[in-house]
Order: sequence, then C-alpha cells, then structure tokens
Amino acid sequence: MKEELEEYMNYDVGDICKDDWKLAQKLMVHGCDPLPRRRCFSVAPKLYTRPYPINESIWKLPDDRNVRWSQYKCKNFTCLARNSTGKGFFKCTDCFNLTHHELPRWIKSIYVYPNSNLTSDFLIQDILGLKPGEIRIGLDFSVGTGTFAARMRDFNVTIISATINLGAPFSEMIALRGLVPLYLTVNQRVPFFDNTLDIIHTTRFLDGWIDIVLLDFILYDWDRVLRPGGLLWIDSFFCMKEDIDDYLEVFNMLRYKKHKWVVVPKIDKDGNEVFFSAVLEKPPRPF
Repeated sequence: MKEELEEYMNYDVGDICKDDWKLAQKLMVHGCDPLPRRRCFSVAPKLYTRPYPINESIWKLPDDRNVRWSQYKCKNFTCLARNSTGKGFFKCTDCFNLTHHELPRWIKSIYVYPNSNLTSDFLIQDILGLKPGEIRIGLDFSVGTGTFAARMRDFNVTIISATINLGAPFSEMIALRGLVPLYLTVNQRVPFFDNTLDIIHTTRFLDGWIDIVLLDFILYDWDRVLRPGGLLWIDSFFCMKEDIDDYLEVFNMLRYKKHKWVVVPKIDKDGNEVFFSAVLEKPPRPF
C-alpha cells in the first residue's frame, strides 16, 4: 500500500484535492488508520442543491445533484432504487428502495414460512420494551441507508450509522436523509469512549464471510463502548449451517444476558444457510 499512500499524499497545498475518495477508502479498508489529513479543498458536487426538510427527507430519495457519481455504476438514485442487478454492489441491493423495502423494516416481521411464527426479525418496540426509557443513544454498524436510525428516531432514540461507500453513496444517502453517517471500516477502532452507548445494532455486516479472529476483535471493541446494561442487537447474521456453532461460541464468549436468541433456516438456500439473531445485555464488570 506504500505506492497508494504516496499517491494519496501527492497534492498541492491550498489547491483542490483530487477526486480520489475511492483511493482513500481503499487505504482505510486495508488498515491505514487514521488516514493522514491533507491541506487541500475536497471536491464537491458542482450543482449541490438545498437538502429536503427533515420531515420530507427521511423517506424520500435525495436530489441526484448532491452526489459525485463518477466512481459508481449507477449515476442516480433511481437506478439504485430499482429492482435489478448490476448496480455495483451486492449487500442490501434493495435498501435504496425507501418505500416498498425499507419502510416496513423493524416495524413489521417477515416470517420464514407464511403460516408460522418463525422469524429472525425483531421489532424495535419489543426491543426497547426490554429496557423501558433506558435506550437513548447508540450505533448501527450495518450495510444500509440509515433506515434503522430513521426508525429509532421515531422512538426518540439517536443512532449513528457506521458505513462506507462500497459500490454506492451510502454515506451521502444517510446524510441527505437527515441522519448522521460515521465513515468507518471494519478494521478501525470505534471512535467512542468506554461504556457510553446504550445500544449497538448490526445487520448485513457480520456474516459468514468474517474471520473468527476478526469477529473477536470487533465484539471486544463493541463491548468496550457499550455501557453496562446496554444492548447488543445481532440482526439476521447469516452463515453456512455447518459453521453456526463456531460463530455462536464467539457470541457466547461475551457472557451477556440473553434476552432473545434464535437460529432459523434461510429458505432460499435449501437449509444449507441459517440466520442468527439475538439481543444481548452487557453485564456489570467485574463478573
């Protein structure tokens, strides 16, 4: 990465920075943390328009002119929201569809089988009911467009959404909805002080692709910033059925109180993959 870092730091002081955010993100993903600061002006969209008012922006696609599209396959939000492939990313392919896909999330359960109550989805009101009045601030470490933060806002809970722009302008989308994006990779230490957050939520991020040792580091870091009595919400973690016991052992390592803990089959994979969801409470320390 030495050549990439030298390229990133090759600029003229006081001038306009190169449009090299993708290079910067590559450096971050590969462990260049923190990324060096520069003394140049960041590139901005040429025709940036006023964001929509907060009462509109939460559930409305932003103005296309407020994003630099040069590094993406899609060149507008309509492309990102349509039901098609080849959009340049594979995680949460429908999460720019704010009406049909995103609107019911965490408000309405989706069942594995229509005539059963088998689901890996938990509802926000049920989770907040576990600790009435105690959940006020938290972190969502997921792949998405900020809908979890938007829904928690309805319950007067402030959520910061950790994200990076893997194939789509996730950071800009979250910000243009009137929510707070935190530009953060899986390799970085969460930038919060110890024992400060009421809740950490994750979905579509911690999946069966992740190395057990890396998962270990992530969970210990989340434990650091989660306060005693705070909740860790693992939302639809999926992996191969043969690997689930190894992953469950890592989550059990935390020795958290189990409020919810469920493993259900992923129906489009002939039972070879499973979803795991849990809501866990951090105990006081020392044990």
